[in-house]
Amino acid sequence: MGADESRLRPMYHPKIERRPTPTLATAKENTCRTCSSALHPVQGSKSQSSTVVVVRCLTCPGKPFTCGTCLSLWQGTPGDPMSHCPNKKCAVVGTLLTCGLITTPGSLVNGCPQLRACPNCYSLIMHDGTGCNNVDCPNCGYSFCYICLRSSLECRSYHCSIDTTRRQWFST
Repeated sequence: MGADESRLRPMYHPKIERRPTPTLATAKENTCRTCSSALHPVQGSKSQSSTVVVVRCLTCPGKPFTCGTCLSLWQGTPGDPMSHCPNKKCAVVGTLLTCGLITTPGSLVNGCPQLRACPNCYSLIMHDGTGCNNVDCPNCGYSFCYICLRSSLECRSYHCSIDTTRRQWFST
């Protein structure tokens, strides 16, 4: 396999789940990834130097505890000093779920989140709303479409036909 072929990736990175973008009015409210119901705070628990809010869906069976930052399943029982969010990229995912949208009229990426995680290395990349929808990760060099997250070789379009109203969620 040549150097260029090794950069080809599946259509969607297996660790990145696409979920609908909340409306602008509810962009800061967390909703259940399973049923889209509102998540309710359970209690704060100290995690290193910051407070992480533990939330739970009251609609889903079993009512599992969830990290209020990245929406990953919570490890342990809230209040237990050993309980924690198991997602190593919790802060990155929290940022991806709550960042603003690009609102540049006429932009190829209008309506996309301002931040994306590189599908290859998870580095955060910000698009300023000008120029092309194909971007190169400054960390690993992976070239991908900012709209659909497919490799630039798979998308090959300056006017990507994929829905732009998706945010990234993943757990590492």
